[in-house]
Amino acid sequence: MIAPRSAWRSYLKFWLPALILVGMNLAVLSTYRFLLAGQTQLQAGRIERRQARVEELEAERIVLEEIVTEAQRNRELVERLYREWLTPESERLTAVIAEVKNLADMAGVEYSSFSYPDQVLKEQGLIKRSLVFSVEGSYLELRSFINLIEVSDLFLILESVRLTGGAQEGPRVRVSMTVSTLFVLGASSQSLDEQPGASS
Repeated sequence: MIAPRSAWRSYLKFWLPALILVGMNLAVLSTYRFLLAGQTQLQAGRIERRQARVEELEAERIVLEEIVTEAQRNRELVERLYREWLTPESERLTAVIAEVKNLADMAGVEYSSFSYPDQVLKEQGLIKRSLVFSVEGSYLELRSFINLIEVSDLFLILESVRLTGGAQEGPRVRVSMTVSTLFVLGASSQSLDEQPGASS
């Protein structure tokens, strides 16, 4: 009969390598879990950083798209301005002069002494034509005339109003005014001598 202690030693010799192997496997597994957890945290951090970068780039893309849209809109508005309002001088100058005189008549002021200096704006491809003239009327008539110029559909720019004197009798005032408008440069601009109704 084998003594209990000998039997225990015999079992221990048999099971000890297996227990050591199980212990080593558990140690490796826990180490692997620790390393895997660290790798997972690193990956999660990278994903968060990449997600933040993607969101930042998306915000930049939206801003750039808005800028491009605004630039296209501005380009269309400029093209429309040139096409519909800043036509060649030969097409619109007579209408501008007639409009100013018609507005003066509507406001009840008397106009005289028209001159037509111009200025070439090469970079913009425009010519600025000014109408310099004198008008005489009451304060209310002059105010009405200025308002009519400012709301005109013919793109008139009131550049200056200068008091030059009053009539000898009554509350009438005489002022010198400069009203300008813009035309597309080139496209066969006519001289004022060729424009009907250009003289006062």
